[in-house]
Amino acid sequence: MTTHQSRLSAILLAAGESTRMGQPKALLPWGGLPLVRHQADLLKAQPAIAQLIVVVGSLHDQVRAALDGTRARVIVNPRFREGRATSLAAGARALDGIPASALVVNVDQPLATDLLEPLVTAWRTDPGALWRPTHRGRGGHPLIVPADIAPELAHVTEATRGLRAVVTRHRRRLRSLPVDSQLAVLNLNTPADYAAAQSPSGPASSPKLSAGP
Repeated sequence: MTTHQSRLSAILLAAGESTRMGQPKALLPWGGLPLVRHQADLLKAQPAIAQLIVVVGSLHDQVRAALDGTRARVIVNPRFREGRATSLAAGARALDGIPASALVVNVDQPLATDLLEPLVTAWRTDPGALWRPTHRGRGGHPLIVPADIAPELAHVTEATRGLRAVVTRHRRRLRSLPVDSQLAVLNLNTPADYAAAQSPSGPASSPKLSAGP
């Protein structure tokens, strides 16, 4: 039987305007797919994830179209211009109400199997902890929030520092997992970030990007 201790939901935040990038991050090509589709495919391919909520805002029709066929639940955050915390809160409120840990993923922080699978495995060993990957000593992403703390995500605000405030309140339960994948610390904020990631030596060249066999 699946209990809240062994149930995992995912919230993919893809609502931003991408002002520094100059084009929609969610639609950037990544591994031959729009980035938001790449993220959703990897999350849906992970057997531990019971449900996937994708929060969209800017260009929501185009982002929704990129997700066609993923069976993700897509919701529109009309307040996306007020900050990322509004999207996280909207995604958390859209969860099905069955207690579960929550995996929080930003669309501009690409995933790969060699990042996601070790993190989920670590979570299974201690589902009561907050889990984050680290790479060469640097704290990374995504973050898994345990089931008893996850309801707090529905109430985060920009004024109270969003997800960071949740982690700070429960920092004694934070666990770090060293990983080899440099994607754990990659943020695609600018065209230069994206170009570097796409270079032959960059993380986008990893053979472990695909969600498929």
